[in-house]
Amino acid sequence: MSEIEISNIQLYPEEALAALDRLEHIATIALAGRAHTVEKALHLVPNRHAVFSGTFEGAPVVFRLALSDKARETSAREWAELSRVWPYMSEPPLTVQQPLFFDEATGLTVTALAKGEGLLTALWRLAPQDRAVPIALSADWLRKYTAPSEEWRETNRRPWRKWAEQAVGKQPHESLADIEGRIFHRMKKLHRQIDFPEWRVALAHGDFHLNNLFWNGTGLTGLDLGATNHAPLYKDIARALVHMARRGMLPSGSRRFGVDADAFETFSARFELNDQEKHGYLPYFICFETLIKVEHPKMPQARIDHAMAMSKALLEDLKQIT
Repeated sequence: MSEIEISNIQLYPEEALAALDRLEHIATIALAGRAHTVEKALHLVPNRHAVFSGTFEGAPVVFRLALSDKARETSAREWAELSRVWPYMSEPPLTVQQPLFFDEATGLTVTALAKGEGLLTALWRLAPQDRAVPIALSADWLRKYTAPSEEWRETNRRPWRKWAEQAVGKQPHESLADIEGRIFHRMKKLHRQIDFPEWRVALAHGDFHLNNLFWNGTGLTGLDLGATNHAPLYKDIARALVHMARRGMLPSGSRRFGVDADAFETFSARFELNDQEKHGYLPYFICFETLIKVEHPKMPQARIDHAMAMSKALLEDLKQIT
């Protein structure tokens, strides 16, 4: 039997062992004698998926096994998206994992192992002045990913505002709940101001943050390509910027709409955002991402402090434009 590594797997040891047994059985049948080994558990979400490292025909790979019917449907969409993107994102320095095998009946996916580590993790080891280059490369990665599907469409802002409002009521930390309520008030004002006929959409990543990009020192490999629907491209940008800021990653030492000012400018430049996009749609989705990610009741105080600092700065800049 393969090794179960201590990581987040320690939270679900029995589920991890069950997933391992199931994966080894399914892989033996689905791969039909093709050489493979299952080695270490990397990640597990009960009733959704389990992820293991291993080898496939002599190459290092990642096995991802769906753990429910719904997860199998998700696996099929993710495989279709990875297969769509691979032809134009297979050349370094901006790539995705190579798709190698998929079994629709079981939701077993095999992809090439991405070398390196999550970019956000890597940034903490770099001096602040050395972080700008890989952050700019992350913006380049996202632009390369979205470019073939980008188009202008009629705006549909209402669902985003609705989802943000629902999230505000779920914030368990009183200090954050208060300031997020005020941010949502400004978001509603901004909602009325950005009543423009069109915005840019693209087939979105869906969970674009810097630790879903693996950095090997020279290039980036994107992970978890989960979305198959068009969404405003500002949403993925805002997700990355807010994810950084709420973890205290502020390389420039200054903020714009609560997030790192230089990173804000870098993404704006890479996507050639016009004034309406840069000072209307992007702040709108920074508000959305700030409100939609509700902190766990037991979130460490340091994370709460970072979230407060970002929210206060966001609110002050929103006051200047609403």
